[in-house]
Amino acid sequence: MEYFIGQVFNGLLLGLLYALVALGLTLILGVMEVINFVHAVLFALGAYFCVTLIPYLGFWPTLIIAPLSVGLVGVLFETLTFRRVYGKDPNYSLLLAFGLVLAFTEVIRMIWGPAGYTMNPPPSLAGSINLGFMQYSKYRVFAGLFTAGLIGLMWAFLEKTPYGMVIKAGVSDSEMIGALGKNLSRVRTLVYGIGATFAGIAGVLLASLHGVKPDMGIIVIMPAFVVIVVGGVGSFWGTIIGSILVGLGVTLVMMIAPRFSDIAMFVLLAIIILKRPRGLMGEKSGLEA
Repeated sequence: MEYFIGQVFNGLLLGLLYALVALGLTLILGVMEVINFVHAVLFALGAYFCVTLIPYLGFWPTLIIAPLSVGLVGVLFETLTFRRVYGKDPNYSLLLAFGLVLAFTEVIRMIWGPAGYTMNPPPSLAGSINLGFMQYSKYRVFAGLFTAGLIGLMWAFLEKTPYGMVIKAGVSDSEMIGALGKNLSRVRTLVYGIGATFAGIAGVLLASLHGVKPDMGIIVIMPAFVVIVVGGVGSFWGTIIGSILVGLGVTLVMMIAPRFSDIAMFVLLAIIILKRPRGLMGEKSGLEA
């Protein structure tokens, strides 16, 4: 039973980390109407910046600086590349994103090498903690609580601040941003920067759990897109619920039948889409005619 509960906790943590990536993706998809495969590279850069900075700065400063650096890279991607294809055939942005992923995955290999890296949690988070009913990794507890806190902050930003409400309206209909008197270009840059920063945080946190390798972003981007579709495009809580379902599904199937763990999320996706084509909590998207 303790092993089963531990796997459930692992699934919840994995789901929360998927949510960090997926929340940025769903905001970008709603406001910019771009299927942003570049999130895979941004996620990987978070982990590689972590590998580079930790020996000099330690874990805690790196946890702040690395994601902010990824956010800056994301802003550069948006202003120098994606801004040139807004309003054009959606295939342009799709091909651009796909090309950037391939190119910058090779850039990562050129800078950090093709071999992967392993990372240990910081000394203060090493070992396990007694939860009363089981022993569990301190680092995993921290990662789960930290991620949940960030998700809470994102919700508060979107729901309680004027700019957050503009972004939330833009997720349903990007033209609404202009109608509310806001600069659409500036909002797009902000949304892309926020999404990139969240992807960077997920990369930093997962570096000590699953290691660091050049194609790690490509491995995580597909579950993130599955999460968005399962939860419903543009739905904040749908994304959270979808993330947890996918995380638990993958982890529990891995415990029972490891060979089938990779397809568990797609089975879940098929079931949800057959019952609810717009996902669990999805509303009409700006991408729909």
